[in-house]
Amino acid sequence: MTTFRGPIDRATACFSDRPALVDGLSGEVTTFADLGRHTRAVAVHLDRLGVPPGGRVAFLADGSVPYAEWYLGVPAAGRIFVPLNTRYTETELRAACNDCTPDILLTDREQGLPGGLAPSVIAVTDIDLGMVPDRQAACVEVGENDPAAIFYTGGTTDRAKGVSLSHRNKLADALSFIIGFELQAEDRWLVMSPMFHAAGSFNVVPCTWVGAAQVFLPRFDAEMALRAIETHRTTATFAVPTMLAALCDAQERLGADTSSMRLLGHGGAPITAALLDRVARTFPGTEICGSYGATEMAPLATIHRHQERVLGMDRSRSVGLPVVGVEVRAEDVSGHSAAPGELGELVVTGPNIMLGYWGKSEATAQVLRDASYRSGDIGYCDAEGYVYVVDRSKDMIITGGENVYGVEVEDVLCSHPSVAEAGVIGRPDPRWGEVVVAVIVARTAVDAGELDRHCRALLAGYKVPRTYVIREEPLPRSAAGKLLKRELRQSMSAEPDARP
Repeated sequence: MTTFRGPIDRATACFSDRPALVDGLSGEVTTFADLGRHTRAVAVHLDRLGVPPGGRVAFLADGSVPYAEWYLGVPAAGRIFVPLNTRYTETELRAACNDCTPDILLTDREQGLPGGLAPSVIAVTDIDLGMVPDRQAACVEVGENDPAAIFYTGGTTDRAKGVSLSHRNKLADALSFIIGFELQAEDRWLVMSPMFHAAGSFNVVPCTWVGAAQVFLPRFDAEMALRAIETHRTTATFAVPTMLAALCDAQERLGADTSSMRLLGHGGAPITAALLDRVARTFPGTEICGSYGATEMAPLATIHRHQERVLGMDRSRSVGLPVVGVEVRAEDVSGHSAAPGELGELVVTGPNIMLGYWGKSEATAQVLRDASYRSGDIGYCDAEGYVYVVDRSKDMIITGGENVYGVEVEDVLCSHPSVAEAGVIGRPDPRWGEVVVAVIVARTAVDAGELDRHCRALLAGYKVPRTYVIREEPLPRSAAGKLLKRELRQSMSAEPDARP
């Protein structure tokens, strides 16, 4: 394995005059030769700013070409890159910065930032990486096991933690990405997901390594993304399911030319069968590629190629096969590998597994055992090695001694044409322990009785919701598109409910 410097140097040597980074709005192009110079300029500026080897560089900004340059340049210079969530509140920002103690904070936010986040707060635009430095950076020895980045998790079940990823972790993931998505120099990857997420920026290193161009949008907007696909003839992108739904809506209005797209990847949250079918119909001729992973996995663990070929089949629910070099298995309560089709906790082993949670040895020990990551996800592997994720262990509902997995019920609810979104949670019950509650955002008018009949036709009786809550506002989600069931439970007391 190597460090971030390796992919940059290879790209500079092999693809110097080719487009590396493209501003999706202005069309301005940065070549790989430019990228090589700019990342070396990052090292000089970090020296000038007094950031020591191993120092943390926090980055709070929208996706952009400079974001990718700092993302690559900071680890290559022997410092640690810390992307911060642009949706964080002041309290969350302070918590992250208090946790990682950055030496500097780079931002595109001109005002409104609270004080005390870092010793030095600098506007990204105040540092011109295109100006050739008049001196060389100090030589910093960087090893493959040194931390390259700290990503703060979405915190869907707990307070966000800083996931420390080494150069080896990120480059192992990049190789899995290259092999799994069959990435080539001719590709043009559209970056439209938030880059502060591991899955929003996991394309940066592999695309650089193979000489593929990347087109950056500052934020996700479905119409903007479709225009970028049409204008820049992008070939691949990655989205969470809520973004895919928005792309379908916009494409049905605009009818953009998306014929250049060979691959539409998704992950970060479960996708319903209804949405998968809709994506296939809306973007014919484009491969739909599912995945499974987590920030702690850098983030890829599995890839499911060509889901559009298995629509309506059980295999369509799979998140795919483990990526090259990674093992995914289901373990039973005794710690043994579960038999094919038998439920267990998904455990992941490979060179992509994080170093640990920054400054949190106890939390690290809870999930890292014997060099494996215990995901907290319940799932199984079939006889051919395909992985299926059923639910988070913390979200499993136990009603009358029976286990109910909310994702399964949500998938059934979303197959009803009047349902736009569905979230299924458990509510304490003196008789049953818990009862199943469905929270629905309706696309068109629908009542609890109709939803109940729909569920009873497709689910065992104990899985059918006892209560249906129909609301107008969208369900609470993280910036990565994950349903925040903790917030959904907290909001339930103020919601009127309907029983069939």
